[in-house]
Amino acid sequence: MSVLLAIVAGLFALCGDLFLREAAGLDVYSPDFLVVVIMWMGTTRTWTQGAIIAAVLGLFADGFAGSPLGMHMLHALFLFYLSKATSTRVLFQGFIGRLLLGLLGGIASLFLLVLLSRLVLAEATLALRISHLIVPRVVVVVVFVPIGFPIMDRLEALFVRQPDRDLL
Repeated sequence: MSVLLAIVAGLFALCGDLFLREAAGLDVYSPDFLVVVIMWMGTTRTWTQGAIIAAVLGLFADGFAGSPLGMHMLHALFLFYLSKATSTRVLFQGFIGRLLLGLLGGIASLFLLVLLSRLVLAEATLALRISHLIVPRVVVVVVFVPIGFPIMDRLEALFVRQPDRDLL
């Protein structure tokens, strides 16, 4: 059930991101909800389970974005592994810790996306826009990580029914 919850949360994140970009016209200031979900998985899932879920969500992101198959999948996998590796070494608990994790994840996500777009698409337009994107996107991810992590934790506790977790 927890695998299904992460996949459904990722799909809702992709739908919310697509809605804010297309319908609301927030291209630069659109929060990348999938980054928040993948970073949350890096702090809560095992290596194997999280990698499989991140690959599936990246595959869905490829379909939503219309990018070549595997580009967002690699992005999601690299971001998951980075989040998992840092969360096992450093304890990112509390508000300040989650802000720092959001800062690290937001910057790493943009640079991974630029690197992969240069390698996969051989395109420089995203690389040229990085200076315009880095501040708004990272700030929005930093703001949404401390909000999204407790929501995801509570949803998982509600649906997975673990007695030692806090319920709503």
